[in-house]
Amino acid sequence: MRAKIITIGDEILVGQTVDTNSTFMAKAFNQAGIQVTEILSITDTKAHIIEAVDKAIPNNDFVILTGGLGPTNDDITKSVLTEYFEDELVLYPKILDRIQDYFKRFNKPFLEVNQLQAMLPKHATIIENELGTASGMWFKKGNTHILSLPGVPFEMKALFTTFLKKITETYQLGNFYHKSVLVAGIGESYFAELIKDWEGKCRDEGISVAYLPSIGSLKLRLTGDIKQKTFIDAQLEEMVSQHRKYVVGYEDTSLQEKIGELLLLKNATLGTVESCTGGGLAEKIVSVPGSSNYYEGTIVSYSYRLKENLVGVKHDTIVNFGAVSEEVVREMAKKGQEKLAVDYCISISGVAGPDGGTEDKPVGTVWIAIATPNQVHAKVFQFGYNRSRNITSTIMAALNFLRLVLIEEVK
Repeated sequence: MRAKIITIGDEILVGQTVDTNSTFMAKAFNQAGIQVTEILSITDTKAHIIEAVDKAIPNNDFVILTGGLGPTNDDITKSVLTEYFEDELVLYPKILDRIQDYFKRFNKPFLEVNQLQAMLPKHATIIENELGTASGMWFKKGNTHILSLPGVPFEMKALFTTFLKKITETYQLGNFYHKSVLVAGIGESYFAELIKDWEGKCRDEGISVAYLPSIGSLKLRLTGDIKQKTFIDAQLEEMVSQHRKYVVGYEDTSLQEKIGELLLLKNATLGTVESCTGGGLAEKIVSVPGSSNYYEGTIVSYSYRLKENLVGVKHDTIVNFGAVSEEVVREMAKKGQEKLAVDYCISISGVAGPDGGTEDKPVGTVWIAIATPNQVHAKVFQFGYNRSRNITSTIMAALNFLRLVLIEEVK
């Protein structure tokens, strides 16, 4: 089965809003066995909405639209779709009551314009929005299902999940099978060279092998027929066992989730001392639900003064070796371990750029250290010249460095 995603909103086209909705839906469709054939972003105009829907319906089983369902004059999706499907807007009393309760709950005045949110197409299937005021509208034309959802991500996700659950209960979906692993600590081309014989064996069986790189990691995805599930699972298990150093985990496992799992297995605690990442490493770690069970916190010591006075790095160490040095990050990790009273402590100091580099420490030079209950490991990394990318790369490298320490791949 095939699906097309249409996002409506000038804010996406001018770059003010990042379209995370399409990513979420495409991933969910894929897991359900529905192929997304196209993702299209259009402006908030009647002509563009009608043209996009007209072209999508003949070639897809599902057409999903997001955006344009708010109460203001620039939100025209509801009226355009109602006219397109030759329907009429009627008041849904139950939904009106829920919207009024929504405003009461947050102690906000209920305006006349908000009442319009309860005016919905008479013949559409309505998916009520428990998290906001814009309901989902589910139309059908021929064999094609057309779903219109609000653009607010957390509202959209809840309504789309309800829709997909109903679809998967009703229809026999795709006959293909995906499985992926997360790889870190090695570049795409190097990993491809490392597993080339294994990859060839997969391709000989008609299995598609895809490399999906991102900053600091990549996903390796196998795709085949559902009948090849056992073969795909077995091949991935074989590859994972051979390359434990580089494979973080299956499917959506992230580096921060993996280190959480490993720390919990060891009943160990973690702290961080950050400089050039400015708390970004801590933010990544605490994005995992339950991270309070192993993570104590961070010390952000951006300046020399705080490295000395707050962390406890010796003045002479900074003067003699510079803030971006093995000696300094080793002291940062050890002192952080003591001050935060943790089993493991990650420390970071680097030149994020675009300025501040020297001949021996160019922009992108980063030292990372990890204090363990028994010793301190330190490693230098050389990233690029883009500040934002360097910070992200550093965070990912620090997480992976800790992972390697925890699985005893660093001696």
